[in-house]
Amino acid sequence: MKVPLTSLVLALLPWAAFGCEAPAARRDASTARDSAGVRIVENLRGTWTTPWQVDAEPTLSIGSVNGSPDHLLYQVIGAVGLPGGRIVIANEGSLELLFYDEDGNLLHRVGGRGGGPGEFQSLEWLSRHGPDSVLAVDVWNQRVSYFDADGNFGRSVRLEPNAEIPFPRPVGVFGDGSLLATQGTFSLGGDPPVRVERTLHPLFRYESDGRTAILLGSFPGPEWVIAPVGPVGQWERRRRPFGSETAFAAAGDRFYVGDNATYEIRAYSATGRLIQVMRRAAIPITLEQADIQAFEDSALAVGDARRRRQMRVLFDNLPAPPRTYPAYAPDIQVDGDLNVWVRESSRAGDQLSEWSVFSAAGLLLGTVVMRPGIDVLDIGADYVLGLQRDELGVEYVRKFRLRRDR
Repeated sequence: MKVPLTSLVLALLPWAAFGCEAPAARRDASTARDSAGVRIVENLRGTWTTPWQVDAEPTLSIGSVNGSPDHLLYQVIGAVGLPGGRIVIANEGSLELLFYDEDGNLLHRVGGRGGGPGEFQSLEWLSRHGPDSVLAVDVWNQRVSYFDADGNFGRSVRLEPNAEIPFPRPVGVFGDGSLLATQGTFSLGGDPPVRVERTLHPLFRYESDGRTAILLGSFPGPEWVIAPVGPVGQWERRRRPFGSETAFAAAGDRFYVGDNATYEIRAYSATGRLIQVMRRAAIPITLEQADIQAFEDSALAVGDARRRRQMRVLFDNLPAPPRTYPAYAPDIQVDGDLNVWVRESSRAGDQLSEWSVFSAAGLLLGTVVMRPGIDVLDIGADYVLGLQRDELGVEYVRKFRLRRDR
């Protein structure tokens, strides 16, 4: 697990709590300066005096092995909380949005496969839209559909492609309802030599009508490796193991770009102007041979014999791996108070998972810790929604109470 340069670690689990720093130790926790109109914040340690906590046990669990069909989940790609404790889950396996009340009772089941209003050919992304509605993205149809808190279909818009973004994929929603989008598909060469590739990808803002696309800038995509998987002519491209990636998020009148090649998150205005850079001092995690071997063993454990042989050839021909894990995981969340949550890198098998929380002003508030294996889907004022899988791969969406200093 990453060892941050801080003596303050907020425990989300009761047995992982640590004490607070004395006031004198916090005086130089961060420094901020202005550079050509851009606020740059360098963080050494957390600044909060009262740690936030999340209860160890969920207050609500939705999911079942063989129980009620209302709780059977498969390929969950998102979940958000709505006023009154309602939860909306995007279930890609059935191409449906499932609306539950505060007690986990299914209220509405909407969507399904089709091309009509409120139906989907694909279901890739779910987001809150305003205080009491949601939007769901059908990338296959390049369509965004809107639903109210009762599951009623409101409208849909098509994100108009252009030469620079022929297959738009939303990755964030601004406060005014406009959408942050990147390119959904990319073409990389599959010819020799063996190499690592990382190209720039354009980022756009679509107005709420889906028709006006404004170029916000171009940012690095994920690292890819190009290597043979068999005899002459059999090559493959895939994400570089332990390679760098870029995460995006949007909230209010800002969007955030996190290229985890270094520990830095950049905040931009809705027009693409850089306004803030937040950095954190942290000790990188050295990538060890045992980590690489564990990754390969996991990949070789799935697929048929032919696929396993291809993967073996690929691994034997990969370029040299990075020396360290990425500075942080490619996962950025923005809560309702515009605090930015960044998931830290960790080794497979670590007993805890860490999230660093930065204020809207770029100050590191502290680090929260939870069990590994929880994919955080939504962070509210007093809750965290997470996706967990049991040893059988059964999916559960669980709600944990978030306790923080007000």
